[in-house]
Amino acid sequence: MQPLPFRNPFAPCLWGFLLICLEAVSFAGGFRVGFAQADITPPIGWRRAGGYTELISTGVNDPLMTKAMVVQEGATTFAFVGNDLCSVPRDLTDLARTRASQITGIPVANIVITATHTHGGPEYLGPLRQFLHQRAMKANNGSDPHEPIDYRGQLIERWAGVIATAWSNREAALLEVVIPRLEGVAFNRRYWMKDGSVGWNPRKGDTNLFRAAGPVDTDFPFLFARRAGGTEALGSLALFAMHTAVYGGPAFGADFPGHLQTNFAASFGSRFVSIFGEGCAGDVNHLNPLSLDPQPWITVSPAIGRAMAQVALTNLPWASAIKPGSFAVRSTVVLAPVTPISYTELDAAKKVMETLDQNGAAFLVLVDAWRKIFRKHFWERHDGQLPQEVQVVRFDADTALVTLPHEVFTELGIAIKAGSPFRRTMVVTLANDLDFYIPTRRAFEEGNYEPTTCPLEPGCGERLVAAAVKLLNELKP
Repeated sequence: MQPLPFRNPFAPCLWGFLLICLEAVSFAGGFRVGFAQADITPPIGWRRAGGYTELISTGVNDPLMTKAMVVQEGATTFAFVGNDLCSVPRDLTDLARTRASQITGIPVANIVITATHTHGGPEYLGPLRQFLHQRAMKANNGSDPHEPIDYRGQLIERWAGVIATAWSNREAALLEVVIPRLEGVAFNRRYWMKDGSVGWNPRKGDTNLFRAAGPVDTDFPFLFARRAGGTEALGSLALFAMHTAVYGGPAFGADFPGHLQTNFAASFGSRFVSIFGEGCAGDVNHLNPLSLDPQPWITVSPAIGRAMAQVALTNLPWASAIKPGSFAVRSTVVLAPVTPISYTELDAAKKVMETLDQNGAAFLVLVDAWRKIFRKHFWERHDGQLPQEVQVVRFDADTALVTLPHEVFTELGIAIKAGSPFRRTMVVTLANDLDFYIPTRRAFEEGNYEPTTCPLEPGCGERLVAAAVKLLNELKP
């Protein structure tokens, strides 16, 4: 990765003004912030995520990391964990959050564990992994050569540990936030076609293309922490509503969040911790079908990382200080109806999965089988009502953060921000749970890939929006 050349974004006169402001702040009741990170790269040869077939890792393009930020003000503490993983399952995040709470005293409801959704991470959960693992166990006398360690157990320990370390690293700090625009890199991947259908990821130059079927959110929220009484940068949280699915090599890779870290380290030093969270990007990625220009991942991924760093550094001088005095966290659980499934449907889905790579099944047939396995699991474990956790953090009277599970459509994230009473509302997804899609009601009617992956009834996304907006209004001082 080539780091962005260092360019100090602060003019001397602006530095002087900022330092005067900083000295005027009393930190007796201010923020205490800590960062930490740890390596979570599995052994080479582990299955790689990002598809509906077996992909075996061949190396490490860049290490996969878990990164934590702990923010405390008074009696309220909040922990945010970002991971270079495609998804994080609820059974593991529940255990890690409980363990971290026991170590630090941070309430479980005030801890969020998220995934960046890099497709360069490991396949370690879900129906696809389950069937591939069982097949390997059967073929190798009860062992799976692609899973030589207890990776799931290791993740629980690393997540709890990185939260505890960040908690121990707390120090008086200033928090700032700016929300510039990042344009020209994200595109809605659902398109109305001239034949009246809705296409998904249409090929470049497709003459049947009419127009995008959904919006793009160009907001690039950037939360920045620096040591109190000085100028040393500690870490940041950046959010953007675009799939972290640019990376395409056989080796493990963190994708553009890894390049973002490299560029920030070049500007702020090697100890700087850059955390990335995927916004509401369920129907948005980096591919532009209206352009014939090639977009090879090997150049596009680092280019996006550089563009993000450039936008953040250019706009940081205009960041607003987050004012201590009203830090608060609130959460709720939404019960989402699961689509019922018959034993006949389940048996057919199992046969598709059991003969993976051998049955020649169409892509959406395989996706549908994947979804039906989840539907059965959710019916058995949750009696057909999947609990979905929504968390809201009030940083100050103007700034709030919303965390949502799964991969939520961009239009739903925009609706949350439109309904929020806070001037600056940031939304992150893939929080505490799996990575199936949460489409809009209209998208369920339109069909294609994303609705096919969702095991929930239509309206699941609108329920999340309503719950988030309700919490935001309750927290507005």
